[in-house]
Formats: sequence, C-alpha cells, structure tokens
Amino acid sequence: MRRVLLAFTVSLLLAAPLAASDITVQSVIDAMNVSRGRHALPLLREDSRLDKAANDRIADMEDFAYWAHESPDGRSPFTWLRPAGYDYRTAGENLAAGFETTQLLMQSWMESAGHRANILSPEYEDCGVAVIDGSTRGRATGKSIIVLFGRAKSAAMATATK
Repeated sequence: MRRVLLAFTVSLLLAAPLAASDITVQSVIDAMNVSRGRHALPLLREDSRLDKAANDRIADMEDFAYWAHESPDGRSPFTWLRPAGYDYRTAGENLAAGFETTQLLMQSWMESAGHRANILSPEYEDCGVAVIDGSTRGRATGKSIIVLFGRAKSAAMATATK
C-alpha cells in the first residue's frame, strides 16, 4: 500500500507544472521530491523543526549580511538544528539566491554536483525550507532559498513532522 501511495504521489508531482511556478516552500519541496521520485528514492518529509532552523538561519544571515554555508564567526549551518529541537544523525544544506522560478532553481541545483547529491541522498528523510524575497546582503532581484536536509537520530524524532 505504501509503495502504491508513493508511486501515486510521485505521479501527481510529475504532472504538476513546475515551469512557471513561483518559488515557495511547498514548490521547492515538491520539485525536490519529483527529482527523488525519478530516482526511486523516498520522498522528503517537511519537518517543522527544520523549517524553523532554516528560517532562523536565514534571519541570522540577514542580521549579519552574509550568504555562505559558514557564518562569518565560523558557525556551521547545523548550529540551528538542535536549538530547533532536531537532533540529527546526518544533515546537509543547499543555498540559492537570485532565482525567480522553481524550475530554474532546480535546474541549477541539479547541475551542481554538491546540491544534486544533497537532493538525491538516500541518507536524508526530512527537510526544512526558508524563502525570502531578495538577498540577505541588501536589495536584489529574485529569491534566496535555504534547504536544510536531515535524518533524525531516533525514529521517534522523525514523527514530529508537519
């Protein structure tokens, strides 16, 4: 039954028009899951704790006007996971800035070895997404996007998803 539901969900996602979609949390998750479905990988689950961590992270980037995987004071992107209540076994991050559509965002990520590896990693089960208009370093066109990927340390933690 679970495989049938997964196949049906992937079919619906593949039929969804991503070409003209504005970038939203849901469109990013849907697009990543389309890519995962094409590779017979389990779909990522949106986790409210990872959403919080991604939003806290992008707020920090705005407050300190930077855009990087490591903060100017040396903090890793995973600094925000445990305070949000996500005790992780493994984690990853994708960043993107200046994109107008989900299609262009995903095309760029899938052409980048590191971003593609995160999206298609069987190690990740959960994700959280933050999207803002413009840049964390001032006025700019397009949107800035952070995706935090994870796998919780315990199965009990993985049930606290949206």
